[in-house]
Amino acid sequence: MTEQTPISYELSTPSEPPEGGRSRKGLVIGAIAAVVVLALAGGAFAVVKKLDGGGAQPHDVLPASVIAYARLDLDPSASQKIALFKLIRKFPKAAESVGIKSADQDVRKLIFTEILDQGDCDLSYDKDIEPWIGNRIGLALEKDGQTPVFAVQVGDEGKAKKGLKALFACANDTAGVAFLDGYAIVAEKQATADEAVKDAKKAPLSESKKFTKDMADLGNQGVFSAWADVKGIFGSAAVAGLGVPGLEDQVDQSSTAMTLRAQGSALELLSITRSPKSDVTYKPSTIGRLPDDTAIGLSFPGLSAFPKEAQDELRSAFREGFNSELGEDGTSASLAPLEDELNLKLPDDLEAIFMDGFTAAIGAKNLDTLPMLTGPADFGSLDVGVALQTDKDDAARLVTGLVKWADLLGVRLSGQDNVIATNSDMAGSMASDGGLGKEKSFTEVIPDPEHAFTAVYVDVDAIVSALLKADPPGGIKDALNQMKPLKAAGLSVTSKDDGKLVRGSLRITFDE
Repeated sequence: MTEQTPISYELSTPSEPPEGGRSRKGLVIGAIAAVVVLALAGGAFAVVKKLDGGGAQPHDVLPASVIAYARLDLDPSASQKIALFKLIRKFPKAAESVGIKSADQDVRKLIFTEILDQGDCDLSYDKDIEPWIGNRIGLALEKDGQTPVFAVQVGDEGKAKKGLKALFACANDTAGVAFLDGYAIVAEKQATADEAVKDAKKAPLSESKKFTKDMADLGNQGVFSAWADVKGIFGSAAVAGLGVPGLEDQVDQSSTAMTLRAQGSALELLSITRSPKSDVTYKPSTIGRLPDDTAIGLSFPGLSAFPKEAQDELRSAFREGFNSELGEDGTSASLAPLEDELNLKLPDDLEAIFMDGFTAAIGAKNLDTLPMLTGPADFGSLDVGVALQTDKDDAARLVTGLVKWADLLGVRLSGQDNVIATNSDMAGSMASDGGLGKEKSFTEVIPDPEHAFTAVYVDVDAIVSALLKADPPGGIKDALNQMKPLKAAGLSVTSKDDGKLVRGSLRITFDE
């Protein structure tokens, strides 16, 4: 990074607020946080003045010793800005609600103007903020877990010093500010800001091996990204103050990172979690074998995908819950008649379902009748099914027993092989290989289903169309019409390096 002597300033204010004014402690930090929140809610989509997203990032001016970091870039790469602007244009009402009227509108002005209007200070965005503020903001947490440090990109250090001083004066607050490589480093105390700059010059976060490896695995960092040293957080003074002994030793993860980015006609929230060791075995998802008209699909890997200690705890909790339902007089002997009739072993067989996992689906057929359903007997018109992932022979026995049990409770279900469903057609469809994995709407949100051990798929377009067909009330109809640009959503979780690196991807696609 550029060798530069840090410039620091103690921004202090009078002990009393200006006459007629009121204390607005935290105004500056609140403004920075508001930029992050509102921009993520939609404002960032409109900040597309330039097509050059290069330059220093906040992690270049924050120290490697921090244990958590978040970054917002209102001036990302050209491809990100173009994709984001195309997406926001699909939701004109949402853009209008946050005040976005054109592609080149400055979202920072929307945020700061609203915040300044709430105070009693004679400040304006055009005069006091715009001349110096940049497009990137970073927030880091020092290793004590209690001290935040902000990195705010600035275009002019002199004007930034003046503008920040005015903001803190308006808040009747004090803060420490130091400058480094085009960023204002802001902390509660001047010593903290100076120390952060000093440490960043020696070893910036961008040169941390753990951080850079995680960021490399994330790929394009998009508009927003975040990173955390999980071990560091649980070993910090803040967590130690909770008084839970050995908490750090109970954490399996060493670090985690995430990013929000645009890809064509899609938004993706991608996360990675790294663990030094893994004691679990992941089974590939079968969600791609569901029927091609699936509106909602779910593939759950079972408790076997959890660490052994967590498996034992969940098993114990399940058995305790089951036994509590039997009442004080409930014993295994009292279940014998039911077990004999159903050819089931309770609660072992129910536990096996959750241990081995399952794949479930709701079909698109007759979804428009959903608002008119009045009871369990009506659900036979819907296509709902669950395919058990347990041993083939055990699965057939379980399905037969569960269908019979449901019948005793007055609910009619159908079963075939390892599938239990609301009707025989759905049972047959799920018992054979379906074509969901070949559907474009599916592959766009779950691109690698064979390697995912957990997956959720939602055909938003099919659901919205079906519910609109049911002619819902005005308010609901308006909300559904606003969802029309949404196409599908998918969550998939994959692993590599024998489970030591877990990747989670949430994708939302939009009509092209």
